[in-house]
Amino acid sequence: MVPRVKKCIWAALFVLASVAVGQVVGQGEGAGAAAVWAPTWTDTLKKDLLKGYDPSIRPSQHYNVTTVETAITITHVEINEIKSTLSVYGWMKFKWTDSRLAWEPLLNGNVSKLFLNLSTIWHPTLDEAGSLVRVTSDGALEYTNELRQQSKCTIQWQKWPFDTQHCRMLFSPWAEVDGMEIHVKMLKNEISQGTMWTVMNITLQTSTNVDVHANPELRGTHLTVKLKRNSAIYRSTITAPACVLVLMNLISFWLPPNCAEKLVLNAINVLITCMFLIHFNEYISYYTNNTPSVVLFYSQSLYLSGFCLLMTVMLECVVKSRSKKPMPTVLKKLITLKLIAGMISINRGSSQTTDEMCETLDDAEEASSNLDGMQCNGQHASESHQDWLMFATLLERFVFALYVIIFTLMLALYF
Repeated sequence: MVPRVKKCIWAALFVLASVAVGQVVGQGEGAGAAAVWAPTWTDTLKKDLLKGYDPSIRPSQHYNVTTVETAITITHVEINEIKSTLSVYGWMKFKWTDSRLAWEPLLNGNVSKLFLNLSTIWHPTLDEAGSLVRVTSDGALEYTNELRQQSKCTIQWQKWPFDTQHCRMLFSPWAEVDGMEIHVKMLKNEISQGTMWTVMNITLQTSTNVDVHANPELRGTHLTVKLKRNSAIYRSTITAPACVLVLMNLISFWLPPNCAEKLVLNAINVLITCMFLIHFNEYISYYTNNTPSVVLFYSQSLYLSGFCLLMTVMLECVVKSRSKKPMPTVLKKLITLKLIAGMISINRGSSQTTDEMCETLDDAEEASSNLDGMQCNGQHASESHQDWLMFATLLERFVFALYVIIFTLMLALYF
């Protein structure tokens, strides 16, 4: 009986010792594991800073204004003139202060900065793509995001293609804040050139006091971009042809009235001007209220060229007419005046030059001399026919002087 009791006591002591040793070993392993996965100073600091933090509340008292500083780097700008839209690409850096995220580095393992997820804190942008915000111990935050903004831009077409555009771009997050509790100011801007447009200036404008009855588009913070078109290529493709077309119009008046080349030259001038107007139609929006000055110049040049073509046809019919009617006395006295006769005889030349410029006429009577009464194909023109030639020349001289004045005013006005 006694030996059995002893065995039971020894067995109970063995079990009790085994359990005690297992607990000690388990506590040792648990302590080792806790030592391996202990939170860092940064983990603890982040948890303390975000404890009770509400990202929907801006980091200032309700009666104060939160100031956001921004720096803009623009790498590319693009204007869709047909749709009247502005696209800006680049980078934006934001800086602001949140006193709720400040800490004492000496009490937190000398941690002076950390990175927080953008979605966990208040921020002045719409970007929620999980980007990181740099936070320093004094509560200063810095965040950089990609700028890919598109907005409507009213295109001023009057000076196209030598124009300068002013476009306003609204930053909606700041506009949605009631009472304009956020003020934005620009620190600096960097612009990369090399596109069709040159960015001349970038400014940020924040409207703090706006009448409730005013245009709601004026509320908030706007990025105003001043762009100038790189128009060097247009000076070669638009300005140079315009000058040549003007010269072609004026040269046609100095050809003799009985030259068929006048009609061909004026017809070519009208055709080229029409082609330019059709070309402009592909680049200009139909919804514009202001017609570009260049288009006005070419359209008015088309009218002048058309009138010149019509006058050439009419004068050629008069000069080559078979009618023997003499010129009225009043007109004949006019062309015989000394001053007018001198104007008419400015382009006198040899008969050889005249024969090269003039069209050969089948009828002997139509093969008349030009202004100086020289023979063409060896026959003398009738006196009446020569008078009508002189009158046609006088009329062309007058229209030439009028065209010089008109074209000079047009070039000064439109270019």
